[in-house]
Amino acid sequence: MSTSANIPAYILCGGKSSRMGSEKGLVKFQEKQFIHHIINVLKKITNFVFLVTENQEYLSFELELLKDNYKGKGPLGGIQTALNHTLNKKVLILSCDIPLITVDALNTLLQNTKSDAEISFATADENWHPLVGIYAKILLPVMENDIENDRLKLIDFIKKHRYQEIEIADSKSLTNINSPEELKQLEQIK
Repeated sequence: MSTSANIPAYILCGGKSSRMGSEKGLVKFQEKQFIHHIINVLKKITNFVFLVTENQEYLSFELELLKDNYKGKGPLGGIQTALNHTLNKKVLILSCDIPLITVDALNTLLQNTKSDAEISFATADENWHPLVGIYAKILLPVMENDIENDRLKLIDFIKKHRYQEIEIADSKSLTNINSPEELKQLEQIK
């Protein structure tokens, strides 16, 4: 283990993946599925990795699958599921479409998170990456209220709370792949 707290990590595998045309976490990059790359990095940081999905194809990764408590409510619904599941004060949330994520990037996030921040997330080149972030369990009641009232924009939710942006030097590690075209570009770079 290379860093602190052994924080539980939750990978949000949901989403309609309309631009990708298939389940994003299961798309292959360098002969392995996106999710495989992410899990390998997380296992160097924490012993607790969970997948927020009900897609049974993810069972092959031998991790606990969590169904969304609120179906079809986007990332906010996935984060709620993670916060509702954990007994910890904070959780690490990652999207399933960031196959280049690194231990260094996650360590930077974990080591620079302030204890009083309700939400800490990665930024690079002035872009927010809220799905590479740390969320506090204390947010749960407000989050549930927003979901129940269909206030689902994650950025709007973040702005209402004590949040912290953490600059990640290696912006490439935060690259999220949303379409076959973006995947092709990534493969040409590597």
